[in-house]
Amino acid sequence: MSGVPDRRKAFVMGIVGGIVGAYVMRYYTRKVIPVIFPRALRPADDNLQPDLLEQYALIPRQYEDGETPFQAAGRIAYKSLTGVEPRSQETRTLLGDLVEWSYLITAGAAYGATRTTTRWRDLSGTLFMGLRMWGGDEIAAPLLGLRVGYTRFTPEQHAVLLSAYWVFTAVMTNLTRILYRLFP
Repeated sequence: MSGVPDRRKAFVMGIVGGIVGAYVMRYYTRKVIPVIFPRALRPADDNLQPDLLEQYALIPRQYEDGETPFQAAGRIAYKSLTGVEPRSQETRTLLGDLVEWSYLITAGAAYGATRTTTRWRDLSGTLFMGLRMWGGDEIAAPLLGLRVGYTRFTPEQHAVLLSAYWVFTAVMTNLTRILYRLFP
């Protein structure tokens, strides 16, 4: 069972890994972080200093105060499809959750489909994929107008966000590989 993986099988296992990884990441961000890092949940600093990414954003500010990038993207998609803003906070939260699940499951599927080996574990994939996803959240989201720039957050908030992506990628990459090996 070594060599180049079957892409279709790896794609399906990546979806399963993405679903489980998304669940674990959401549990970590909603149940573990508030206990261990309560200060990391403070809102972004709304100082008057301009943030470099906000100044050079490709798309002007799309987010509303208190929204995550996922909630902002969900609200924008909803408005594009229906022509009206979502009315209730529950709808906005649901849209954000749907975008977040879609993003994480797609990341799992992409990981599974692009794997190059059939080893049991993937420590470097965990590390570097988590860094890439964190960088996307830190850099791409502000450039797309989906959240405030990185200078508005504390170092602890940046570290906690990185740890959340590492939790996701640790579960997703290794579960994808284990499932691939377990199911012929």
